[in-house]
Amino acid sequence: MLFAAHIARQFMDQLPGLRLTLDISHWCNVHESLLDDQPEAVQMALKRTDHIHSRVGHPEGPQVTDPRAPEWKQAVERHFSWWDTVVKQKIDAGKNLSMTPEFGPPTYMPAVPYTGQPLGNQWEINKHMMDLWKQRYGQ
Repeated sequence: MLFAAHIARQFMDQLPGLRLTLDISHWCNVHESLLDDQPEAVQMALKRTDHIHSRVGHPEGPQVTDPRAPEWKQAVERHFSWWDTVVKQKIDAGKNLSMTPEFGPPTYMPAVPYTGQPLGNQWEINKHMMDLWKQRYGQ
């Protein structure tokens, strides 16, 4: 029901106590953007986040092929800017935050046509995201 920023905003407006698992990568895909046109909905969602799905989306899909690849730098940085906001809010409030590295398997992960071979290594990518979180935010 929260598949898009503008739809989620309607629910957040109507339900002030609504708490979220932030999977903002899908919003990027649905809006075909890095959400520059949805600042109010994004800020509302960040304030209500208790758990983060640490997957990086882009304007044409909910999951980049590999967040380590330089062509995805802008999308990775944008997602971390959102996550930084949530982490800071939780630290300031003395509350815990949980996250899940969420890069999915083929065919959610892009795959080579005809063979179905994934374009990335799901385990390595999810471990990389976990390690980035530990480096950036600590244990």
